[in-house]
Amino acid sequence: MFPKREPKESCEVVVIGGGPSGLFATHLLEGRDVVLLEKESRLGGNCSSDAWQGIPFSTGAAFFTSGDTELVELMQKVGVTSLPVAGGDALIVRGEPFFEFFGDGARRLPFTHDVRADFERSAEHAAKLLRTRGSAALDDESFFEHIRPFAPEIHQFWDRFGASNWGAAAKSTSARLGLQAYGWLTGEEKRLTFAGGLGVGAEALGRYVSGRGQVRTSAFVHHVERAADGGSVLVHLLKDGEPHALRAKAAILALPKFFAARIVDGLGEPQRAAMREFRYTPYPVFNVCLRRSGPQPAYDNWFLDTPFADFVVADWVVHAGKRPDADPSVLTVYHPLAEANRHELLDDARLVQMAEEVVEHLERHFSGVKAAVEEVHVFRRGHALAIPSPGQLSRAEAASRPEGRVIFAHSDSRGDVSSFAGALRAARQAVDALATLD
Repeated sequence: MFPKREPKESCEVVVIGGGPSGLFATHLLEGRDVVLLEKESRLGGNCSSDAWQGIPFSTGAAFFTSGDTELVELMQKVGVTSLPVAGGDALIVRGEPFFEFFGDGARRLPFTHDVRADFERSAEHAAKLLRTRGSAALDDESFFEHIRPFAPEIHQFWDRFGASNWGAAAKSTSARLGLQAYGWLTGEEKRLTFAGGLGVGAEALGRYVSGRGQVRTSAFVHHVERAADGGSVLVHLLKDGEPHALRAKAAILALPKFFAARIVDGLGEPQRAAMREFRYTPYPVFNVCLRRSGPQPAYDNWFLDTPFADFVVADWVVHAGKRPDADPSVLTVYHPLAEANRHELLDDARLVQMAEEVVEHLERHFSGVKAAVEEVHVFRRGHALAIPSPGQLSRAEAASRPEGRVIFAHSDSRGDVSSFAGALRAARQAVDALATLD
């Protein structure tokens, strides 16, 4: 139970949540009377950045694509220019990188003939299903059922790729999404990012909106209700620990549905139930700081035999694999956990142990890494993902429906991958819905 006060101030729109979606929504509402409320002392949510020895690194989504034209233009407007990601992903086997492993490169994989053939055959199977089946039908099916006939190495890869990109192993993944992901590895869509990852973009966006509107950090919203007159929304919060309230014509909740379901008054039970069915992956990220250049076989590097899923070279867009040997470097290691292990995020000793395990497994594949480690920076809340399990499209549609003057945004709103570009799409959808109220 939190104390409430009568509102002593008002605004046109209140945006709740200062992660990427809330920042995008605030930006899209530029010129209007908007107040952004963020419970943390900083903006960016789970998409944040840091630096070591002048090398920026981050958590959260690693890249977007050149096809996300609105995002590309918006980032330029807020003062950061994206750079192209050169090359494709690598599958690391016994320290050696293998490329185009679901295409022509499958024939060079150090596996048996049957396993190599299954890498190619599974990709062909995915392409055929996407051509002949509808998205809605595939969304209700499990991805695992479509890759079950293929070699265990295929399952191992997709369990790791899925956990890293959308938070789930193949059995908990919608077939629509898993089958589409084969296409992500072809390199047809050109990837873009910043030196240090997308946390750099989120920080730039935060600075931009802070300079052009009312942004309040350390503002924890605990209750949202529609006013008795039906023409406004009351938002109750603690600002620096003190009770406060705002009246607004409308509210955009740019926060996970897990929280939205618990703070919005008057939701219909079907919508609240759909929100409560959302599942989220516990996801620490380890930035391994090396006093000399570390392994740089590819931008994104995948493993079948490590406790983590993959690592990206934090400043790949600067060096593209040609960093001088004497230069320091940072590897951003993505380490999603099973949902049952969420409690490990609060266990300092366990996180230190995980960091040591990360280094040991990197050393096993790339001799000399361990001796070069200077620091490991651990983010307990890394690439936070809403799990797109079978049926998530319909759940997301039910959960994200506007409720009067309360509108929902967040990268979990679309039933797809939680991403930087997805956060912008959700914000645009929310702002469009707001326009229907004016």
